[in-house]
Amino acid sequence: MGLGERRARGGKPFDAFAVLGARDGFAIDFTKNRMVVNDAGNPANAFDGDPQAKLTVYGVDSWVVDAGGLNLSATRNFAIAMATAAFPYDPTALHIYARFTLNGADSLDQRYLFMVDNNGNDRFAMFTTSGAGFRWVTGDGASADTEVSGLPLVADTEYRTFFGADANGRSWVDEGGVQTKDQLHLLSAATPSHVGLGGYPDQVLRVLDGHLAEIAVICGDVILDRRQTLKPLAPYYAAEGDSHTFNVSFGMPESEFYPALVGLGEGVVARNFGASGESSAQMLASVNDLFVEDVPSIASIYAGSNDEVTQILAAPVPTADSFDVVDATKLAVGGWVQVNSESRRVALLIGTSVVLDTPLTIIPIAGDSLAVDTFANISGWIQAVKAKGVARAIVVGSHYLNFVSGGDTVSTEQSLRASVRVAQKAAALAEGADYVDTYAHMRALILAGDVVQGDWTVWHQGATNTHLAPSGEAVLADAIRAAIF
Repeated sequence: MGLGERRARGGKPFDAFAVLGARDGFAIDFTKNRMVVNDAGNPANAFDGDPQAKLTVYGVDSWVVDAGGLNLSATRNFAIAMATAAFPYDPTALHIYARFTLNGADSLDQRYLFMVDNNGNDRFAMFTTSGAGFRWVTGDGASADTEVSGLPLVADTEYRTFFGADANGRSWVDEGGVQTKDQLHLLSAATPSHVGLGGYPDQVLRVLDGHLAEIAVICGDVILDRRQTLKPLAPYYAAEGDSHTFNVSFGMPESEFYPALVGLGEGVVARNFGASGESSAQMLASVNDLFVEDVPSIASIYAGSNDEVTQILAAPVPTADSFDVVDATKLAVGGWVQVNSESRRVALLIGTSVVLDTPLTIIPIAGDSLAVDTFANISGWIQAVKAKGVARAIVVGSHYLNFVSGGDTVSTEQSLRASVRVAQKAAALAEGADYVDTYAHMRALILAGDVVQGDWTVWHQGATNTHLAPSGEAVLADAIRAAIF
C-alpha cells in the first residue's frame, strides 16, 4: 500500500490524498486538477472532481495552473477560499499539510499559505513576512501565539509543511525540521464562513507570493507521533486482538508483537490494542477505543481464540429473550451470541444474566449452549471501523499450531482452529475486508523446508502453547504484510 503517487524531496512517496486518507476534511492537488472532500457526518458534501467547482475565488484575475501548481503571485488580483459549510470544518481540531514554492526568498508583506479568520481576529494562520521566514499563529489577534521557522527560504524551491492544533496540543514541522513540538493550545470555538488557501479569505490582498501545488485540510485529531514529521499522515495501523496480539505473560515487549513488525512503510504509526483473554464480542463492544486518538487508515482484527461456549441455566426459567448462563465472562453488551443456531445481540448483561435485543424464535431450555458468534462479531467490527472512516479493514486468520501432536499439520488443520478460521474468512469475505491466511503462509514455510513440522521451538512459547515467540510474531507480520501489498 503506497503512500501516494508523487515523490517529494528526498524521494519519499506521498501526496495530499494519502495525507487526507479516509479522514474528514479535504485535499487538493492543483497540478492534477483534483479535489476530494470527505464528510462522514454530511454525505452531501462528499466530492471528487475539479477544485474550481468547490472553491470561492476572490479577485478579478483568471485561474492559472502551471507545472508548479496554482499561480498565486502577489502581482495578481487572485485568491481562493473554501466555504466552511462545504466541508466538515472543526474549529477545535484542524491540521494542514501543504506543498508550495515561493517566487522570492523574501517578502515585503505578509503572504498567507493558509488562513482562518474570525471577524478580523487572526486565529489560525501560516504566513511569511520580510526577513522572518514562515510564521504560525494561533489565537484571537489580541493575544496571538506565534512561532517563527528557522528555515531560510529560497525562491523557486519546493517546500512542505504540516501544522495543526487540537485538544492534545499543537505542532508544526517544515523542511527545516520540527518548529513547534506539542505546545498546548486550544483553537477558538467560533466558525468563520470561509478558510483561505494560499490567501486571505476576505480580501484579495496578502496572497501567497508563489505557487500552491497541493494542500490537505484534516478536520479532527491527529496523534502526536504522526504530526511530528513531514510524512505525518502516512497510514496509521491499529491492531485489535487478544493475547495473540499482545500479552505480558512471556516477557515480550510490545515491539516484538506483529503490529509493530508489519512494516507498512517509513513513518507509519502502529498502535497495538490487543488485550489478553478478549473474545470477539468484547472486541466489537470496545471498537470505539481504536478512534480515541485518531482515525486509523488500516485496522486489523485477530479474534476468535477466546470465543467460548457456555450453557443456559434452569433458574430463573429461560424466556425467549432473557436467561442466566454458567459463565458470562466472554460476553459483552453489543456483542453477538448464538443460541440454537440463532444469532442475537446482547442488549443487557448483569453478572450472568443475559438479555437479548430480539427474542429467539425457540425458547431455550436449561443446558442449551450459548456460543460467542465469531462470524457476526467480526462482521460487526468490520462494519463499525469502515463506518468510522477506516479505508482498509483486515481480518487475521488463526496462525499455524506447529506442535508434535494436537496441532495443525500440512495436510490437516486442528479442528477447533479450523472452525475459527472458517468464521474469520467468511466474515472478511462478507464485508469486503482483506483476509490474511496465516495458516497457509506458515504451512508454506514448512513445505519449503524452512521449518520442521512439529518443531514448536521455532515459533511457539511452549510445546503446546498457542502463543508465539518473537520469531513466530515476525512470521505473522510477514503474512500480514504480504497480504496487504
